[in-house]
Amino acid sequence: MKITNNKYLNLNLANEDDRGENLIIDFVISSFFGLLIAYLTFKNYLIAFSIYFAIRACYYFVFELVSGRTLGKYQTQTKVVNKNGNAPSVLQLIIRTLSRFLSVFSGISDDERAVHDIFSNTFVIKDLELRKIEIRLPLILIFNQTILGFFIYYIINNHKLETLGLEMIALTFLVIAFVSGLFFGIKKIRSSTSPKHQTTASKEQSVKPFR
Repeated sequence: MKITNNKYLNLNLANEDDRGENLIIDFVISSFFGLLIAYLTFKNYLIAFSIYFAIRACYYFVFELVSGRTLGKYQTQTKVVNKNGNAPSVLQLIIRTLSRFLSVFSGISDDERAVHDIFSNTFVIKDLELRKIEIRLPLILIFNQTILGFFIYYIINNHKLETLGLEMIALTFLVIAFVSGLFFGIKKIRSSTSPKHQTTASKEQSVKPFR
């Protein structure tokens, strides 16, 4: 899938980088909740597998129904629309959601759209007027915090305090790294969401030719 903006001239399609970032952010978030609920309600693997995909499907459908944007799209200032640039119908979003899991084949598409875009006749556009919410950095921080919490839990439940040795040293380094990452991450988030930064980004985008 290569975006050239030569085929659908009335729409400013999101580029490959934006689509890729949407994929990663939304996959991580939806998978986290899917796995969590599947684990908490576990009865057998078939039911857990079904719950995982149902939660992921609900994540995409609800967000795109309410605002046309998943959390990943808030990061990239992109939005789902129909061929006229308006909000898709409920039926389009249902088809889009159900066919989303076939999008592994989007790499061989030459239609400038992913498989679930084609099946539902929807488009993902870029619009710098849309509100941007920094999702990527908080997601990284939460991931790091989760790993740190798991490591602490593992040590406390599997070792006596007097036998920690190198593991306590490793834990200390992890804590220092996490606190440092948290500090610089928050600083980066504040910088990226400041009015000055957004104005500069808008000016940079405005000088790019629109094709």
